[in-house]
Amino acid sequence: MTTGEVKSTIKRHRTAAYAGGAVGLALLVGWIAYNSAMTPARPIIQTATAGEVVEYISNERGLNSLAQIEQKQFLEQWKAQVMQEGPRKELKEYFEGMDEDARKRFVAAITRHFKRAGMEDARRYAQLTNPGDRNAFISERLDQYISEGFLFKDLGRSFKSDFAGGPDEVQRWIMENTTPEERAVFEPYADALKRVREQKRQQEQAPKSPTASATPR
Repeated sequence: MTTGEVKSTIKRHRTAAYAGGAVGLALLVGWIAYNSAMTPARPIIQTATAGEVVEYISNERGLNSLAQIEQKQFLEQWKAQVMQEGPRKELKEYFEGMDEDARKRFVAAITRHFKRAGMEDARRYAQLTNPGDRNAFISERLDQYISEGFLFKDLGRSFKSDFAGGPDEVQRWIMENTTPEERAVFEPYADALKRVREQKRQQEQAPKSPTASATPR
């Protein structure tokens, strides 16, 4: 091969490399643009509609795309918002009007987050060694579950058999959808919740001591 032929071959390869790089760059830019277009904007909890929040939770590119700590913060803010009567009523009405596909997507998404939160609590409980600390942690978590009970009930009524209607059913669902290793961590926590919940129920149902009807003379 002559010197001229060598230079010509190098030039052709260089041109092809440039063209290939340009195509690759165009594909990368196109993918970024597509991904951005398909990723829903994160709703502002205080101003978003119930539909916007539910759709964001349901969308695989929505809540699930955030870091776990950000997902937890978003859900905590949302639950605090729907504790108020107006947002709660709007959410309940939206649930009742959802079509079948949207309902199934939301159920799949929210139960996944419930499982993650439940497993996180179970791991924190397992790390506690002092009985007093364990009891305090269980009582705190139980109080939170009770305060959020309306959300479980609204979900249960709106989704019927597709969604658990209370904390007990959510815990049962978690037990049925975990690996053996996860169950080994979650089961002691679930048992402790059940035990403390039963103790509180018995205390509430116990007859109160009668008050003296007259002051002793």
